[in-house]
Amino acid sequence: AELAAGFWTGHRSEQTLLKKLCRLWKAGEMSNFQYLMHLNTLAGRSYNDLTQYPVFPWVLADYTSAELDLSDARTFRDLSKPMGAQDPAR
Repeated sequence: AELAAGFWTGHRSEQTLLKKLCRLWKAGEMSNFQYLMHLNTLAGRSYNDLTQYPVFPWVLADYTSAELDLSDARTFRDLSKPMGAQDPAR
């Protein structure tokens, strides 16, 4: 209910809204997708302009397996490094 259209109203500032979003996400009251969609909206990204498409992080490292093992840490990229530093050859 809190994530409906009325979610954006009644906030004094974007900072207040951002803190609320973070709290809800950390508490598991909001999915990763919902959280990222709200962050993209706060950043001014629009669905009506293809040059401002929503941004989602690349989290997978395994693009070759027929089936992903989500319990294997090697399936996911190291989020502490930028995309360009994921491969030891780089």
